[in-house]
Amino acid sequence: MSPLEKSNPPPAPPTITLPEEGSTTGVATLLLGSGIPDALVQVWSIEYGNALGGGKVSANGRWAFSIGGAQSTGEQGIHARQTWEGVPSEWSAERRYTVVLRPEINVPVVFEPEEGEQVNTLPFFSGDVTQAEGFVNIIDLDTNKVIAKADVDTLKRWRAQVTKPLAPGLHRTSAIHNIDGKVSDWGRVRTFTVTAKGKGKGKGKT
Repeated sequence: MSPLEKSNPPPAPPTITLPEEGSTTGVATLLLGSGIPDALVQVWSIEYGNALGGGKVSANGRWAFSIGGAQSTGEQGIHARQTWEGVPSEWSAERRYTVVLRPEINVPVVFEPEEGEQVNTLPFFSGDVTQAEGFVNIIDLDTNKVIAKADVDTLKRWRAQVTKPLAPGLHRTSAIHNIDGKVSDWGRVRTFTVTAKGKGKGKGKT
């Protein structure tokens, strides 16, 4: 490198929002936080020194992905870093939480929309849970807003349509089962694309 050339300074580390410090999660919890738009974020286990997942930061500065495998039970520690324009950041502050094999309320399973599916601006969400009570919230991970709420029926199924049209483009969502104010861990990330010609209205799956 010549004296006139300067290397790019490292970007600031990303922040981790979920899982919350001191919380309890399942073995494959949601990882969520903020960073530089279009940067690549990676989350690593501190104890085991292995990558738990990675993905790009959205245009509004949020990243979200589910842990690819299953974590060991007990206390876990994670940290994250982001790479922007080829330059990696330092590691973020550590985040500590406890992993349990059988949580009090299991995460919801999502049937529709399917992963990677194209849907219209008013898609339906459906799935099932392990307890025939309460309701399921669908949260848009890029806006942190509830976009659909579904009551659980006696067959442990749930189904609802979004309350407001979704903007065209890629969407990342997660589901939470709520029973009398107690909530499950975040479900696996479901990614889909909203288009004017996409599916999403009609009877859907049962």
